[in-house]
Amino acid sequence: MTLTQLEYIIAIAEHGSFVEAAEHCFVTQPALTTQVKNLENELDVVIFDRTRKPIIPTEIGRQIIDQSREIVMQSKKIPDLVTEYNQEVKGDLRLGIIPTISPYLVPLFINTFNESHPKVNLHVSEEITEEVITKIKNGELDAGIIATPIDTKGVIFLPMYYEAFYGFVSTSHENYYRDQIALDEIALDDLWLLKEGNCFRNQVINICSKNKEGEFHDHFRYESHSIESLKRIVEVKKGMTLIPELATRDIAASKKDMIKPIVGKPVREISLVVSRQFLKKRFIDGLKNSILESLPKEMLIKPEGHVVETNIQV
Repeated sequence: MTLTQLEYIIAIAEHGSFVEAAEHCFVTQPALTTQVKNLENELDVVIFDRTRKPIIPTEIGRQIIDQSREIVMQSKKIPDLVTEYNQEVKGDLRLGIIPTISPYLVPLFINTFNESHPKVNLHVSEEITEEVITKIKNGELDAGIIATPIDTKGVIFLPMYYEAFYGFVSTSHENYYRDQIALDEIALDDLWLLKEGNCFRNQVINICSKNKEGEFHDHFRYESHSIESLKRIVEVKKGMTLIPELATRDIAASKKDMIKPIVGKPVREISLVVSRQFLKKRFIDGLKNSILESLPKEMLIKPEGHVVETNIQV
């Protein structure tokens, strides 16, 4: 049994085809088929039901593939272990960030991190919360930055900062003339929301949970994962939306009066999330320090106001 054989059966399970798995692994299809057959003969089991299209694992095959994923993931940590031993911070750091954080946070810390860690290749991808958690557990990401708390197991959450929710209000809306907005002054049918499944949307609904259910705005519904898109819609279609604190920083001076604090200052908690078995400790510590240094000091302190739940289970 070899790691190569285990990688081959994982690829077949993911692609449902020997041909596509061979292309993914950069080997010929006969070579891949031979290796899989050798593994089946060694274990004396049939791993794949070849009569099905796409090809699917047998019952024992699924268990073998699940274990293979764990073995391959652990084997890939050996270079990280050597790097930690040599006390040299170099290599790749794969980071997933949810879309309501990434465009506002990354520009704040990226140059500082690159300058202080010139030998680290930082790969950042925007992912929804469930994808970040799943990919960390599968070893596809080293860390993530998400809103918490999250109901899940197998990962560690490192809270970093807290940002308030603000109203972003159309100039034609009655709330535009208020210095701040009380929660009972926010009607869900006035509110533009992110797409379902987004934790920020869940938090906004939790903030306004006692208010009227949302309806179509002027026979128009707009769904997006982008807060910037919602801000544009507010500008042309009336109504209002809620935005995180960092999203208020780059709003033009001519539109600053559209930003309204919310009475009670509800906040969201932003955390760094890593696997319980993570090895790139100095990478993660360096990343966290770069982020914390880029933020206003008051955002690093947990406020007395309540942290809004995300309602995410993974």
